[in-house]
Amino acid sequence: MQPTAGSSSYTSHDPPPRSDLLWDRIPSLKILKPPKGPFSQQVDERCLTFCSQSITGRIHGHDPWCRSLCVRRVFLHEVTRVLATHAHAHPSSSPVPVHYPLPPEGQRYSGWLHALVGGPSTDPAADGYGVLGDRDEPRTWKAGWYLWWSRSRWAAQERFDQMRRSLEAQAEWEHLKARRNDEWAHGGAVYDEHRIAEDANRIDDLGNMPPFPDVSHESILLPLPELHPFASLEKVLGPTRTLLVFLQQGVRDGVQQELMRRMYEKARSDEPLKLFRMCCGLIWSNMGFGDDDDDEKKP
Repeated sequence: MQPTAGSSSYTSHDPPPRSDLLWDRIPSLKILKPPKGPFSQQVDERCLTFCSQSITGRIHGHDPWCRSLCVRRVFLHEVTRVLATHAHAHPSSSPVPVHYPLPPEGQRYSGWLHALVGGPSTDPAADGYGVLGDRDEPRTWKAGWYLWWSRSRWAAQERFDQMRRSLEAQAEWEHLKARRNDEWAHGGAVYDEHRIAEDANRIDDLGNMPPFPDVSHESILLPLPELHPFASLEKVLGPTRTLLVFLQQGVRDGVQQELMRRMYEKARSDEPLKLFRMCCGLIWSNMGFGDDDDDEKKP
């Protein structure tokens, strides 16, 4: 009986079985490099939230007391895009920065942390109270570390939702909230099926309040200045290195041996004894015991 196509060991759509090669059976070491860029498994944000509620607060329906702290690291691939250039015979690619605006809590930062740690602020539109004046361009995300702090449980919940979005998606979300609030303010909000699906995750009815109340005044987003501890340590230990160089040069030239020889010769001479007698005479005179003898010697 001839085997049919359906009863064969593998179908035409499946790859044929791979035969084991000889070098596959030899024990070897495999070096696995973790993926980089957007496919990396490296952690870029950590958050810590603490909330508490009292008995009377629960009875009256008050919001719990919450404090949230997040540390966010923005990588270079999140704020740049690679654009290919085909104008030449050999195409090249160069990274181009992408300007994603910071959330509202990051627009009020005046640079006081940089002034305290890393130097004075270079933003002329910022005053000394942490509130920006008139700005033509909003602040944007840069590669580096950011610190987010909030006392609002709504802001913490939204922050957790933002942890699954990219910077581009976060900017689109802020734009969507601003548009919905603007439509609500003008009383002409029109919701289609797509918008209703986007708002399906809202838990409670805010009544006469805007669809997305502004809670950014209860949060703050700070870009952490870059710290270079090794550079500061090098400045502190710089004179020590110079001193060690001079000490090594002195040992090589015999300066220390010459100094010890001269000190030994001075100690064996009568000069230390003369110096001791002179000091004792000055002390005796200053105590007033030598004034009578001096007066008798005077004519």
